[in-house]
Amino acid sequence: MQPTEAQSLVQRAQQDPVWWATAILGVDLWGKQREILESVRDHGRTAVRSAHGLGKTYIAAVTALWWLLSHPESIVISTAPTWPQVENLLWREIRRLHTQARYPLDGKLLTTSLEISEKWYALGLSTNQPERFQGFHAEHLLLIVDEASGVDQGIFDASEGFLTGPHARVLLIGNPTQVRGEFYEAFRSPLYQKLQLSAFDSPNVTHQDNVRPYLTTSEWIDDKRVKWGEGTPLWQSRVLGEFPDQGEDMVFPLSWVEQAQQRVPQHTGAIHFGVDVARFGTDASVLAVRQGPDIVHLEQHHQWDTMAVAGWIAQAAKSWRPQSIRVDADGLGAGVYDVLKAQGLPVVEIHSGTAAKDSDQFLNRRAEWYWGLRERLDPQMAPDPIALPRDEDLLAHLTSLHYKFTARGQVQLESKDDLRKQGLPSPDCADAVCYAFASVQGRSAVVGTQPMPQVPQWVQGLQNGARMPVVAGHGQLPQPVTGGKRGVGQALACPQCGNVLSRHNSRGQWWCPDDGWQERE
Repeated sequence: MQPTEAQSLVQRAQQDPVWWATAILGVDLWGKQREILESVRDHGRTAVRSAHGLGKTYIAAVTALWWLLSHPESIVISTAPTWPQVENLLWREIRRLHTQARYPLDGKLLTTSLEISEKWYALGLSTNQPERFQGFHAEHLLLIVDEASGVDQGIFDASEGFLTGPHARVLLIGNPTQVRGEFYEAFRSPLYQKLQLSAFDSPNVTHQDNVRPYLTTSEWIDDKRVKWGEGTPLWQSRVLGEFPDQGEDMVFPLSWVEQAQQRVPQHTGAIHFGVDVARFGTDASVLAVRQGPDIVHLEQHHQWDTMAVAGWIAQAAKSWRPQSIRVDADGLGAGVYDVLKAQGLPVVEIHSGTAAKDSDQFLNRRAEWYWGLRERLDPQMAPDPIALPRDEDLLAHLTSLHYKFTARGQVQLESKDDLRKQGLPSPDCADAVCYAFASVQGRSAVVGTQPMPQVPQWVQGLQNGARMPVVAGHGQLPQPVTGGKRGVGQALACPQCGNVLSRHNSRGQWWCPDDGWQERE
């Protein structure tokens, strides 16, 4: 091939990315994907908010390869909120496209890098150190931010340093989950070309036939309409590709729950069960297994009677050996509690409708427990935000909850009846998780001659002859503090599990990594 012919093909690739993707990669892009590719060609900054299952990461990978291989000595930098997302989502697609292309492609391909030469490469990064995004310079440079809602603002600020050239490009793409941050502001900025992908744009929906089985279907939309309800945050974000209306009365913003579902559980600490009991109908009986600060297992069953539920929980207790099994004994849960109690299991009877410990702030225990869970999920408040299972029902249930204030200024959560009137499912998964974290004062039903899992703290105190400072509101005492007045730097121990309480908030509460905010004297 003559040099002029080769140069002509490179110029065509630069001018017609859809042709290059089709002819060289052998891919068949649908309409919105072609729009994204052409927008990166034509505009310095492109922001794409997308519903679920529309191939957004796939088109980002195609864009990365097109830019790198059609612009000599170019650089492509990609990032995402977490390293697994960088490695297993975008770069998995890049690796597959590179190896399965119709023609051999340049470069040494590794897990998250593709290097053609020292000045010509693509690289995947994920870090909480913004300075790592400095020092990249090329005439043709492309920054791809996948799942852009979850990327730290410091990364965007640091990347501005290498986006100053006339041929620099930015592609922000992801589900619209957070109503703040660079991704959200991009859709209000004149600097960005803005695109939206709704589930209703899917060729499977517009053609009323599953012409592309790997994309969202009409059946999927109908399923989510029933599960989530139209107008809910999940419907807005995952189906319509719109930023959710996250009013101030939402207990759990969508972004908090999604971040928790991306975290990796620590798998350390005591194990506790939270059990929500239902009987027949559409509601589910749910078991949430908490280990230390995280929920490590979630399981649900429909149309089981109380004996079947009790047998299931008893069997699970043999495997997990929990220190406590928290069962809401209002209604059908009472039967499960009685059966587990008769078997000598460490079941605790709790009542979500009873008065809150802090009755000035909360209407009942349910509101108080959920508020404690909210603080554990708040990335700004919790020193160590918890991890949750990647369960779609749990995500839907948590984000459907709203609160209001009573005439006395107490926090009150929407009831299950209120949710049903809105056509929303009962938050069974959310309730089980909430019970697993509840600060319980129910009646423990441990019976028989089983050995104690640990010596009660008051016994240790009597044995040591130590002075025990009282912690208000728990009816329990912390670990002994020997000597006189507590010195600077000394911290109380958690009355629930004994962990050191080393951080505190403006309400005088101290943080326990296992049991959340605790009262102190």
